[in-house]
Amino acid sequence: MGWNASVFSLVRTVLATGGVVVAVVLALKIAVLVLEPRLAFYPVRPYFETPAAAGMPFEDVFLRTGDGVRIHGWFIPAAQKPRPDTASLPGRGETPSPGPRRPITLLFFHGNAENIGGCLDLAALARAAGYDLLLVDYRGYGESDGQPSESGLYRDGEAALQYLRSRPGVDPSRIVVWGRSVGSAVAVFLASGGAASEHGGPAASTNPAPAPAGVILESAFTSAPDLLRAGGHWVLYAAARFGTYRFDSAARMAWVTAPLLVIHGTEDEIAPFGLGQRLFELAPGRKEFVAIRGGGHNDLLPLHADELWGAARRFLSSLR
Repeated sequence: MGWNASVFSLVRTVLATGGVVVAVVLALKIAVLVLEPRLAFYPVRPYFETPAAAGMPFEDVFLRTGDGVRIHGWFIPAAQKPRPDTASLPGRGETPSPGPRRPITLLFFHGNAENIGGCLDLAALARAAGYDLLLVDYRGYGESDGQPSESGLYRDGEAALQYLRSRPGVDPSRIVVWGRSVGSAVAVFLASGGAASEHGGPAASTNPAPAPAGVILESAFTSAPDLLRAGGHWVLYAAARFGTYRFDSAARMAWVTAPLLVIHGTEDEIAPFGLGQRLFELAPGRKEFVAIRGGGHNDLLPLHADELWGAARRFLSSLR
């Protein structure tokens, strides 16, 4: 009888302990899910500057995402029309082409803790070089409605790309997606086929949308867990295992077949240089990596504009 009582007591203790562990794990997971958006995103509402204040012509663009959120952006047209591509001019006896190709249109996704009001230096460079540009704010940023989330950012990117593909004057086959920091994850998501890449690759279609003409990744990273681990944020890294945000660009790179340019500062204090290199190595197609010596995470354009824009301009000029 004493032996049976001891066994019963042990089983009861084990079950009670197990119940406590399960309760703690569930409580931790719920807490992480509640806090995850606040820890991951730093939405900025006020604009540091506007195109009007900078003397640029622009168009306010309001889009409705697939899940019903209204987001805002600025479409800033090129300052000059592109010259005809002399390589495509007809020779003697050849049929003339319909005319010069439409200019490349850039679709830019900014980083965290900023909004499109901080992207007008890039807009000035793009405009002067003859590129149309769409700057778009994620949900919760600038004048966009809603609250940010990983899946929400992807929906915002899809809405912006679909808008450009249907906009008069924009060649759908001449769109280049450019993502900075967390925006690089949105660019990779779109370039890999969007939601289709979550299920083993781009889905077959009788009338598929054109792939981007090119992809530019600035200060990118492989995934959110890698970012936390590389930065030594062990508490957040452990907590992230209970969350849902991954921003797993590394898992999607196999499906990015468009020409790729990766630009990364060697002294990046937020997304370590090695993560950008690793992401680049995973890309299967035509690609180029540009290391900006001494560049950090947030100073590539402010302090290294010649190198950053020089690399981007050479890449864009190479796209046919």
